[in-house]
Amino acid sequence: MSTIPISLFVDSNAWDAFFDRGIDLHLEFPSDQFSIQITKEAEFEIAQMPPDKRQYVEAALNDKIISTDTYFGFNDESLPPEQQRVAGFDCGRFASEEELAVLRAERSSVGPTMRPTGLYKNEADVSLAARSTVSVVLTCDGKGALKRAKNMYGGTVVDLKKWNAGEPLATFIRAELSK
Repeated sequence: MSTIPISLFVDSNAWDAFFDRGIDLHLEFPSDQFSIQITKEAEFEIAQMPPDKRQYVEAALNDKIISTDTYFGFNDESLPPEQQRVAGFDCGRFASEEELAVLRAERSSVGPTMRPTGLYKNEADVSLAARSTVSVVLTCDGKGALKRAKNMYGGTVVDLKKWNAGEPLATFIRAELSK
């Protein structure tokens, strides 16, 4: 009997914990047990990372350990093609009702000014908060939109600041999910 892999989304700040502890994602997250993803918005943040951490993240993406989850949607005419947040026709997936509820509720928390990443303030957090209603979000900062999604919409957010040195990450995540 096979089990469905645990779906994980990685917040950009979680890469710090993985990188600093030298986590080998192949070993820590076997593909038969975990499905690891980032949001389209998280892809924008990779270019702003320090070179050594960026190389670590890009290697995980290139090795297909991590995939990018995108919603189906229409292009935003105000953004260039490389800054689109959603996929076009026959690409991406439909957002669930739970995800849409969080996206609608958190729309006002997205700031009006675009940052050097090409994202608006809180935009990446809102995208992750929506995903927390259907998957597990790994973060080192469970405040703001992620906290509201957890408290108001039943989102699943695992705070990596609680992860003890020496404890296998997969063990920690499973323990957090069983609470």
